[in-house]
Amino acid sequence: MAVGAVELVRNGKPKASIVAPSEGPPSYAAEVLLNYVERMSGAKLPFVPEDQTVKGTKVVIRVRKGAAKLDGFRIRTSKDTVVVEASIPRGCVYGAYALLEEIGCRFYGPEPLGVVIPKKKTISVRDGLDILKEPAFENRLPSFGGPELNACWGFNFTGHSRNQKRQELIKRIGLKTWRWGHIWPEIVERQFFPDGRPPEKMDYSDKQDWLPADEKGTRRYNGETLCFSNPDTFKWFVENAVNWVLTNCPDADYISMWSADTATLALCQCEKCQAKGWSPTDWYLHIHNEIWRLLKVRGFKGVFGWIAYHGSEEPPQQVKLLEFGRDMDLLYAPRPRGASMHGPITNEHSVNVAYRENIQGWRKYLGNFKGTRTVFEYYFDLVLLGHLPAGRTFLIPKPEGMKEEMRFYLAQGFNGFFDCDPPSVFFPDPLLKWLYRKLLWDVNLDIEAAKRDFFQNYYGPAARIVREVRDEVEKLMFEEIKWPMWSPAHYADRPIKRLRELEAKLDEAIEKVGDDEILKQRIRVMKLWVHYCALAKESEYHIKITREGKKGREVELSIRKLFEENRDFLVKTGLLTEGDVRFLAESVVNYNLTIYFGGR
Repeated sequence: MAVGAVELVRNGKPKASIVAPSEGPPSYAAEVLLNYVERMSGAKLPFVPEDQTVKGTKVVIRVRKGAAKLDGFRIRTSKDTVVVEASIPRGCVYGAYALLEEIGCRFYGPEPLGVVIPKKKTISVRDGLDILKEPAFENRLPSFGGPELNACWGFNFTGHSRNQKRQELIKRIGLKTWRWGHIWPEIVERQFFPDGRPPEKMDYSDKQDWLPADEKGTRRYNGETLCFSNPDTFKWFVENAVNWVLTNCPDADYISMWSADTATLALCQCEKCQAKGWSPTDWYLHIHNEIWRLLKVRGFKGVFGWIAYHGSEEPPQQVKLLEFGRDMDLLYAPRPRGASMHGPITNEHSVNVAYRENIQGWRKYLGNFKGTRTVFEYYFDLVLLGHLPAGRTFLIPKPEGMKEEMRFYLAQGFNGFFDCDPPSVFFPDPLLKWLYRKLLWDVNLDIEAAKRDFFQNYYGPAARIVREVRDEVEKLMFEEIKWPMWSPAHYADRPIKRLRELEAKLDEAIEKVGDDEILKQRIRVMKLWVHYCALAKESEYHIKITREGKKGREVELSIRKLFEENRDFLVKTGLLTEGDVRFLAESVVNYNLTIYFGGR
């Protein structure tokens, strides 16, 4: 046993008990701790309910008022006791995972490759430990995984579910639930009922005056909006929206309802609608005010949100928020900013300048706002970044950029964060997604220290080689390919050649890890990624230098083949799903074929 340490396991035998409540998130936290300690050492620590006396060394998991802000936690050790405590029950779960990290575990991504569980026959926690962790963002919403992964990764929301077993699990962990989306078209298309029975397709044949008019006054169904200046239409739409909530997610903690996923809101252009003189966002919030008003009458207890996105991006000019937006959420989604492809929002690129001005407009509008503000970012979103070599290889944004942006958003009053990142992959490894999650808790994170921790624990003896390769690959992927007229010693395809050399260098890393199959698989994934980077760079070469469409097309098809041939292996690693591999092989490749090489 280390000097000045609280011993939990010695030589594979339990030396401590876990003391916690028998129900709720602290109980779940105890279960997490027991599970991983057993996987590490083979020892099953005894569980003792908190109302019973226990002698000897113990790990106490408890809720204590004032232990930490929000759903943060505190871990302290003294003599023969380890205390994991939080002010909110859910915080105990985060504390349990943090304690596991203190004794060597790491939860970078999905199993099997994303989790590090060191084998130890003796486990101890250093005495005098005092860790206080409080999240930078109060609301942290995930884009991937179920309740258990979401809690493991420090999120405090998970997707709403109507499945009873899933609901029980969510309640036991203590997570909040959310449901959102471009729901207006569904409300227009079908009628929902307050008793929850299946919705019915709407028939507007006898309701032509409900349909939106175009600039010429012609009314037709567009599947997105209705004529909201018509009192009957407006009343029906509001009630139908409320019935949608009561049918699908009456007990959700947070709902955000959006118009169609289009660049503009297809609003009615009739004289009465135009006479209002309202902007699209005025109409949007006017409707949402009334939906929110009726939801509260019907007993909904959660938060109701709206989105600043495309057609509703500009602040309203006339309509004010109901009750100053009490229990409402602004979901700020600057999609046209392109997932930080122009660098962090704080720089002087014209797009970023425009969005900073837009945010100031919203801050002025909100004034005495009583609700919450959530950022809806697009980090690693290949729908937006898939045409860029560094983007399609998951290198945008850089962690330093994320850190700068999160600090900026906090300074602007945002207290929630979500990242829309199709596909939600952990390729070539979970590094950047893990840093993103760490930043949600600590916007002052020492990124370099975190990277050292990652490479050391994830790649073991091969850490140095893999990091050197990864760092150089990243530099090459951001290096612009251009024809060097001034020097015969440099050629435009130099980065491609170097990437292929770096791929081969990873064979040295494989030799470093011996018979460790997990480490070998991690390095193999990295090799596939470097190969992918070389092909992405070669595609760029044909776009910018040779302009040979046939060769560029061949390269893109090689990318497709790379993912298709390695589909089973990549899915088995847990770092990508079959859908993720298909997205990379088909959607991203097809997009590049279409815009650069004459079609699919």
